[in-house]
Amino acid sequence: MTQSWNNTRFKKSCLASLIAVLLSPSVNALESLSDDHLSETTGEGVALVLDDFKMVFQAPKDISAGSSYTRNIENPGQADTGFIRIIPTGENYQQLSGRAYDKVYKSSYDLTLMQEKVDKNYNTLYQSTYDATYTQNYNNLKTEYTAGIPAAATAERTKLTTEIPQRYFEADPIIKQYYTQRLAYYRAGTNGGFLGSDSDADVIPDGTTEYTLRPVSEDPTGVLGYANKAIEYATTNAKEMIQLLYGSRATEANSKLINSAFYKGLSNFTRNNGIGTEINTAVQRLIDTSSAAAEIRAKFKAGQIAEAEAKRLTEKLYAEILQTVEETARDIAKNTSVGSLRTKADVFIYGLALSKSDGSLSTRFSNQGFNWGTPDNPWLFRAGSEKVKQFTNVEKDLGYLALEAPLATVIANNQDNNIKLGFWTDIFSRELGSSNQVNPVTGAPTSGLDKDYRLRAQFVANGLSLNGSQTRIFQTLPSTNKNYNETLGITSLVRLNTNDDPSNLSINDNNLNSKGIRLSTAAKSDDLDGTAATPAMDRSNAPVFHDTEGLYLYSPNINLVLGNMHQPFILGSEGNNIILEITRIPNIPDIYNKIYQRYEDGKGGYLGSEVLKGSTCNVYSCGTPISANATDTVANYQGRNATHSSIAIGTTERLPNNMLRAKDGATVTGIVFKSVDGTMKNFGSAVIDGVLIQHLKIKTTGL
Repeated sequence: MTQSWNNTRFKKSCLASLIAVLLSPSVNALESLSDDHLSETTGEGVALVLDDFKMVFQAPKDISAGSSYTRNIENPGQADTGFIRIIPTGENYQQLSGRAYDKVYKSSYDLTLMQEKVDKNYNTLYQSTYDATYTQNYNNLKTEYTAGIPAAATAERTKLTTEIPQRYFEADPIIKQYYTQRLAYYRAGTNGGFLGSDSDADVIPDGTTEYTLRPVSEDPTGVLGYANKAIEYATTNAKEMIQLLYGSRATEANSKLINSAFYKGLSNFTRNNGIGTEINTAVQRLIDTSSAAAEIRAKFKAGQIAEAEAKRLTEKLYAEILQTVEETARDIAKNTSVGSLRTKADVFIYGLALSKSDGSLSTRFSNQGFNWGTPDNPWLFRAGSEKVKQFTNVEKDLGYLALEAPLATVIANNQDNNIKLGFWTDIFSRELGSSNQVNPVTGAPTSGLDKDYRLRAQFVANGLSLNGSQTRIFQTLPSTNKNYNETLGITSLVRLNTNDDPSNLSINDNNLNSKGIRLSTAAKSDDLDGTAATPAMDRSNAPVFHDTEGLYLYSPNINLVLGNMHQPFILGSEGNNIILEITRIPNIPDIYNKIYQRYEDGKGGYLGSEVLKGSTCNVYSCGTPISANATDTVANYQGRNATHSSIAIGTTERLPNNMLRAKDGATVTGIVFKSVDGTMKNFGSAVIDGVLIQHLKIKTTGL
């Protein structure tokens, strides 16, 4: 019969027994791995403890009499040339020809276009054309639009010369008083009524035109027009007086006016050509307004003309450039050999070494063994099950296989940070058509590797602990999303910790290298950098890297949650393409409440409801603590059900709410760059805390 992953009859004990049978070398080993000998904290499975373990990849040599680390030679790491190779494939695929043509065409097109624009001044043509056209048209248009302003100003002046005195005549109280007096005077007769005499008396002078008129009373029928004449003369005198007091004659030395009874009756009066000033101001305002309007019109119109001309010339030039660019790109693409494109990578990982941690980040291997795990807290490969909801609101019992590192203890224990990891690598960019022939003796390529297209780097880590890490694999539950439905599911908790308490870490500490990671690229000297492109090709020595150069990460504590039982990390496919995806969190409270986290607000309260059960995994805590057995009153081990990740480097401290904070100050450290000349740049500490991956999808393309 066929056994399904989600069949409830699939018992943990059966799977554990099967694993034990497959992995155990003898009956005696099976007997020693009974349930009684397995930790109650980890459940049934196959337990593994590493005692005095160390390893290093060194290449076989005819002259070798054992590990170079036991022969007391100056640079034992030069023998670290055993390698893992990630072999490039896909040489000369027919379908890559079209892609290569497109890639070269586009690259050539872009480069040629940029160069043609520079050579033909395309980038400056628009502005230069615009500026020249604008200036020429602006001057002409401004002259055209301002041509009528002088005539308009003259007309305005003429109009105001009449309108403003008329306003004084109608509204000025002094003029109104003068007109009234003058009208009465003329109506009475210029000799004051003639007093029965036929001879005219002298006219009363006041600087205005002197008219004589007989009394209006002598013309009761109006036949002689004395009344109209009185109005006419009074009006004329009043308008003349306006000019004498307020207008163009205000500066005139007029003795008749000064000595007149009317003028003397004006107290503290100063003659002033206010009318002229008002006319000049109004006319100038008209000129200024009209000139500004003409300038705006000229600018706008000149801008339109300049823009159109600049656009026309640049479009014409761009069309010419495109024609040249397209022809050039086609020629280059046609003549390009697909095989010469560097579209393949070749990776060599040399000298992979695990040993006991020491105080040096200059060496990859300490040649000392380390212990990892105990009978009570071993490595474990086991089967298990858990009731979960994944994509729907339906709970099912889900079986899984788990590989678990020893659990992390609740009480900090630096003895767990005892692993040293080292390797060095050569990474190449290779031509697509390079030969894939391999030397059957060394496993290395016979050609195709070029130093000019190589990245050489060394990785060394001290004080590592993976305790608390685990990986589970299972078949996902049913889902309406075909990519999620009953496929391979994974949950992974990666805990890479080096320091249980980095809160007092200082750049002045003398043991920083005992808990840190170093990535370096510089060789100690040119003659120690190797001869061939990579040692695998000629069995030459490994390079000797510089003692101090590189990037240092002191006391890194990296705790990554990649999927969980409620939000699995799946491996699937779409067509021929591979998918790696941390699935979306469904809108189902019973699921997202187990994932989202409740935070303290720093004021004694909380952000979020009590139903939120998610938590952050860091070096101090990782989910719900685990007891050693059912009778224990104290939880001895950290949990493994956290949902949020944490990355801390350097001097960091734990806050009461299990959040981490990067400390500041002159001596804090964490991220440090060191150069070959001994100079150092300390960038301080860093924390990325409470990271929840809502959804992540990685997909290959073009397969």
